[in-house]
Amino acid sequence: MHKYTRTSIASGLTAGALLGVVSATSSAHSAEPTAEQRRALVVVVNFKDAEHPDTDLIKENARSRYFSGSMSLAGYYSKVSQGAFTYVPAVTEQVVGPYELDLPQNPCNAGAVNAATRKALQEDGFVEGDDYDSLSIIQPGSKSKCAWSGLGSVPGPNTWINLGEHDEVGEALLIHEFGHNQGFGHSEREVCADGDVSRCTSGGDSRMTPMGGGGSGVGFSAPELISRGWLPGGQAVTVEKSATYKLSPLYGDGGDGVRALDIPMGEDRLVIEYRRPDPGYRNRAGVLDAEAEGVHAYRVPGGNYNHARLIVPTSGRSSVRADPIKSLTDTLNKIEVKVGASGNGSAVVTVNLNGVKADADTQKLTEKVDSPTPQTQSGDGKPASEDGIDISGTGDRSAENPNDTGSGAGTDTDSGSGTGTGNSNSTDATAEAGTPDLAETGADTTTLVLAASGAVLVVLGGRLFLSRRRRGHART
Repeated sequence: MHKYTRTSIASGLTAGALLGVVSATSSAHSAEPTAEQRRALVVVVNFKDAEHPDTDLIKENARSRYFSGSMSLAGYYSKVSQGAFTYVPAVTEQVVGPYELDLPQNPCNAGAVNAATRKALQEDGFVEGDDYDSLSIIQPGSKSKCAWSGLGSVPGPNTWINLGEHDEVGEALLIHEFGHNQGFGHSEREVCADGDVSRCTSGGDSRMTPMGGGGSGVGFSAPELISRGWLPGGQAVTVEKSATYKLSPLYGDGGDGVRALDIPMGEDRLVIEYRRPDPGYRNRAGVLDAEAEGVHAYRVPGGNYNHARLIVPTSGRSSVRADPIKSLTDTLNKIEVKVGASGNGSAVVTVNLNGVKADADTQKLTEKVDSPTPQTQSGDGKPASEDGIDISGTGDRSAENPNDTGSGAGTDTDSGSGTGTGNSNSTDATAEAGTPDLAETGADTTTLVLAASGAVLVVLGGRLFLSRRRRGHART
């Protein structure tokens, strides 16, 4: 039996203690919030016919990637939430294991791995809720038939990392899969002819958030932050009449300014944000939002901020960051958005509603302005899967900035080589009934639904889908 020391949020590992680098660069524009600290139990497991080559090295790397400073999962979430949320280790050792599961590596069965790991933890005295809030399983990935490098329940407490040969967990992969635990779906883009949002077609992945192939070099989008309540105190405002606004950057020191506009658009919403590089935060991908300068817009279908889609006024290429918008129109709902001056830390955005022209003067928010209501997430999702896009040819939606070669995720050399990008040529994926919605990373760019024991696993990824089509299988 393994012996580990549980941690108490009240008694020991605070976000500030864990993330000293981040706390100095956290938001200076609002009162310090009380951090929600979710205890993550990181578990290394072996199969009866496959094991990690060096568990000590894996555990050392995992401690760094999950919890150590700004270049970690915990550091990233503390940053993007303005200190309102982070992950802390559930035990003082930070990573436990290896546990020897009485399971074969193949066929791939994430549900069985989760159940066997929980059983082993229970025998070791771990109780979910009492001892940990989130469970992250690191399993051997070399020779695995799992068609993913990572899975995350949507929402829920579970993540799986399918580790290859190089013993490194990808930073972007972790951020992406734990983003699914927050309830975030995959972030896509729409190409809207001449900037008319009533005439749009699907255009690939957004590249403007870790949930859309942006890697750890970009922050979460404004709709995702709104969903979790991470733009508090009037930083996101609901636009109810024509007005001109001065936007502060979504990340970085913007004083007490407005960072996002939320505009009713029929049954949907239109969210406007301004991005600029934030030199106050740097991780393995570089400075946050280094390539995202400008004003960007998102459609929020049916008011579901977790599934917002980036609006791109020109076709462009879905493999690069989107060009910022200059103007948008919605002829159906009589909405017009115009960007005036943009740069040097602010952007002026005019919103005209119902054909009424806004005053040229910037809106003075001296009266109470309604903020969007955060979405409520509860329970565990069913098995859904995510996978995605590839900045550099790996077919991985969690891929890092293409200019970052030392991050451990999202490069050609990372795929299937122990950095968390998995084995993209594999096609076997199953999940047991009753397991959570799983979002999967590392297979292809198209959605494929696989029924398994009454549950549904959504597998995303281009190469997998194309290979199945060549074999004559119909997409479901």
